[in-house]
Amino acid sequence: MAMKLGMLTGLWYVASQASVFEAMERAAALGFRTVDLHGVFHAGPMHLTPEARRRVRPELDRLGLEARNYVLHARHNIPSATPNEREEDLAYLREGIECAASWGIRQLMLNAGQWAPAAGRSEAWRRAVAFLQAVCEAGETRGVSIVQEPEPYVWFLVDDLAAARQMQYDVARPNFGLLVDLGHMGLAHESAAELEPLAGSILHAHFSDHLVNQHTNQVIGTGAVPLGDMLAGLRALRVDEQLRARGYDELTIAFELGAPGDTIPDPDDWVERSIAAIRALDPSIGMR
Repeated sequence: MAMKLGMLTGLWYVASQASVFEAMERAAALGFRTVDLHGVFHAGPMHLTPEARRRVRPELDRLGLEARNYVLHARHNIPSATPNEREEDLAYLREGIECAASWGIRQLMLNAGQWAPAAGRSEAWRRAVAFLQAVCEAGETRGVSIVQEPEPYVWFLVDDLAAARQMQYDVARPNFGLLVDLGHMGLAHESAAELEPLAGSILHAHFSDHLVNQHTNQVIGTGAVPLGDMLAGLRALRVDEQLRARGYDELTIAFELGAPGDTIPDPDDWVERSIAAIRALDPSIGMR
């Protein structure tokens, strides 16, 4: 199965609060041709003026970049948000979908939120499902898929692949899919074999690396995640056909490096060392 490397722009924001335009410049200079835009840190509707939004697509074209995924979360925790807050969040994500469509991005990633004691577990889940359905319906009108990414903490509704599978079933929208973060699987102590029931919904992936029980987003190859095994398992799923049916050339796996609060004097070095680590694992994964 063909796969290529991409880069999530948030690293340069973590390192120096760089703008999305500065981050795209750095990614292109390092050889990437595919990027994910970090809407939570520096590329969300709240960060960009109308003029800046219009500038994104020409800058991508100038740099020879394709933006594959747009990371953008609701601004409130959906399970505990008031009805008015959920309406505000839906409006914000609709705005984000419009940005994505205008930039040539056909998938937006968000998570379902965190458990809310006041709502109760069943009500928290119901609210998240209804919200994700509404976001999917907004995305469908613009040709944008919505992808979930399990977050490996017990306070998140979707904290592992089993929960992602249930959410996939409950949301039940044709443009709802999965972003597989191989490092998150490692933190959740999941094996690549556990991806198989979700193979039909995989649209995108992230490389991240961590300590055994701590989410660190450190340089790839310096943590405890068995990325070689995860990568081999992902390749064995052979999701090429379904990706081509949706108009993608091949699966992109984007680096997610750096966490808020990190001190990163040389973020480009983090990227270069991560590229070297993946090439050592699988030289066929290029940056085309």
